[in-house]
Amino acid sequence: MTKFVLLAHGTMDLTPEFRQAHQAWWASMQGHVIDSGNPLVNGRDVAKHGQVTEITEPDQPALGYSIIEADTLEDALALLQGCPMDMWVYEAVPR
Repeated sequence: MTKFVLLAHGTMDLTPEFRQAHQAWWASMQGHVIDSGNPLVNGRDVAKHGQVTEITEPDQPALGYSIIEADTLEDALALLQGCPMDMWVYEAVPR
């Protein structure tokens, strides 16, 4: 199995409908979750020369992360069917 990092980004509409859709989607993929993650707040962009800037909503900040397992990237993407949030998906390559 390969690990994938899911990063929720953009904005979330925290309506009852969103919460219900999120709970249904999350329940559908529990067998693949390694780390359910946490919300992300107070983001900073640290440039290689040391300049630090706040990551704000117009920058499409990451809102939270989770780590899942799947056989392939295509399988990981299939797990996102029904997800009510925008997600970035990254394969975590072992060293």
